[in-house]
Amino acid sequence: MQSVKNVIFDFGNVLFDLELSNIERHLKQLFGENFATAKEKLLNDRVFERYEVGELGTGEFVDAVRFASAPPLHAAQVVAAWNSIFRQMPRERFEMLLRLRTRYRVFLLSNINDLHATWIDDYMVREHRIEDFQTRYFDGVYYSHLIRLRKPDREAYEYVLTDAGLVPEECVFFDDLPPNVEAAAALGIRGILHPVGDDIVQAVSRFGLL
Repeated sequence: MQSVKNVIFDFGNVLFDLELSNIERHLKQLFGENFATAKEKLLNDRVFERYEVGELGTGEFVDAVRFASAPPLHAAQVVAAWNSIFRQMPRERFEMLLRLRTRYRVFLLSNINDLHATWIDDYMVREHRIEDFQTRYFDGVYYSHLIRLRKPDREAYEYVLTDAGLVPEECVFFDDLPPNVEAAAALGIRGILHPVGDDIVQAVSRFGLL
């Protein structure tokens, strides 16, 4: 693709397949008849959003979920429910990233949290024997809980552009959520909506990047 020098990917449901509904399904089972009350409390306290930008540590997050309703859940139950969203990252997507890095700078910008980031690192070693996932496949990785900014807030994109020294018009950004794509486009980045279930390798090829 002419004039493109940088490719930025979201992670969940773009590079890594997720089943987002699993968290709520598991928590419903754990909280039982108290689920609605617990969910309302967690949303009102912005527990998920605060954890995603590092305002809550993992211990604080797990306790917030555990004690959202009585009787409290066990910590291991919360962690298992929280990590139940993950499915897989097929081998061909790793190969795609390496091919892209021969022509472009490649970045990852993800709304993520410490528990999920740790799970992913473990998965890479366990399933693919990759111990250097971030540095092998990307020129830069930006996790919301580490940069303390999240999409679709404008500041998250500005942070990446400034930190990596990128020109917006030279960037392409793939994300599965319309607000995130629109926010990138507002800054001059070419945002591409990636529908859940679509194949990212084929999508990247369709846009002439491979």
